[in-house]
Amino acid sequence: MWKKKGVLEVDEIPESEVKPEDVKIKVEYTAICGSDPHIVDGTLPVSNPPRVMGHEMSGTVVELGPKAKLRGLKVGDRVTGNPVRYCGVCDYCRNGQEHYCLALPLLFPPGTMAEYVVWNEQQVFKLPDGVSFEEGCLAEPVSVCLRGIDLGNIKVGGSVAVLGLGGIGHILLQLALRAGAAKVLVADPVEAKRKLALEMGADYAIDPTKEDLWSTTMKLTKYRGFDTVYEASGNVTSAKQAIDICGKCGTMVYFAVYPMNFELAIKPFDLYARELTLRGVFMSPYLFPRAVAIVPKLKLRPLISKVYPLADVVEAFEYQRKAQNIKILVKSS
Repeated sequence: MWKKKGVLEVDEIPESEVKPEDVKIKVEYTAICGSDPHIVDGTLPVSNPPRVMGHEMSGTVVELGPKAKLRGLKVGDRVTGNPVRYCGVCDYCRNGQEHYCLALPLLFPPGTMAEYVVWNEQQVFKLPDGVSFEEGCLAEPVSVCLRGIDLGNIKVGGSVAVLGLGGIGHILLQLALRAGAAKVLVADPVEAKRKLALEMGADYAIDPTKEDLWSTTMKLTKYRGFDTVYEASGNVTSAKQAIDICGKCGTMVYFAVYPMNFELAIKPFDLYARELTLRGVFMSPYLFPRAVAIVPKLKLRPLISKVYPLADVVEAFEYQRKAQNIKILVKSS
C-alpha cells in the first residue's frame, strides 16, 4: 500500500467484491514499473494514496462474474492484463484514442501488488502456452513499447538509437530489430546492461558518461544521424542530446517520464531544416492483443534482474531506485 508521500507499507485489506463483469485473479507476479517509485515519492501525480501499487501483472483466474463471458475466460486460466479500463463510448474511445478516455479516473482499477486483484473482464487476457508467469507480467511494458514502435516510423534497413536500457529500452531494442532496423546503437552507463543489449542484437553499445554521443553517432552514421531515436532513460541531459543525433527527416520519440518542471529548448528552425518529427508515448491504446501475441517471440526472461516476495516489497522498491537492474518482480504467492 502507498499510504502517503514517500511511505510504502505491507498491509491487510479486505478482498474486492466480484461484480457481474469482473474477473478475480490470484496474482503470481507484478513487475515494478520505472514510474512506480516516482508515484510513491509524489513526483508523478497520476494517482492519490492510499492505493495498492503495481500494474504489470500475471496470475490465475479463480472466479468469474456471471456476465464475464465475452472473452472465453474460465477458472484456472493463466492470464495477464491491461491495467487501464476504458468506457468505450466517449469521443476519445470511439476515435482511436482510448488512452485519453474521459472515464479513466472513474474506472481506475486497483493495483496488483497483492495476493488477489479484481479487474473488469475487458482488461484480462490469456497468456499464450509456453509463456511463464514471470515473462507474462511483462506484457504491459511490451504493449507500451509497441506504441513507441508504431510512432517511430522504423523502416526496414533503417537505423535506430535507444538511449537508456531499463526494461523499456531492452524491449524497444528487440522490437526495433523485429521491425527491420539494420543498425542499432544503445547507450547506458551500466556495463551489464550494455553487454546484454549486444547479446540481444544491438550493433553498438556506448557509455554516454564516458563517450561523446554526438561524435559516436556521426562516425557510425557517416554524419547522417539516426532515422529513429528513442529516449528511454528519463535523464534530462540525454533528453537534450537525443534530438541532436536524429537525422534529417528522422523521428525523435521521447519515451521516458521526465520531471514535470523540466523544459527542453527546441529551435523551430532546426525542426524546419531537418524536417524532424517529434513524438511522445502515453500508454498503449488498442495494443494489448498484439502485445500478448508477440510476447512468446521476445527474450524477456534475461530482463528479470531479481524477484522479491510480497513481504519485502519496500526493499524491492529501494533496489529499483539504484537503477543498476532491468526489471524487478514482486511475487505475490
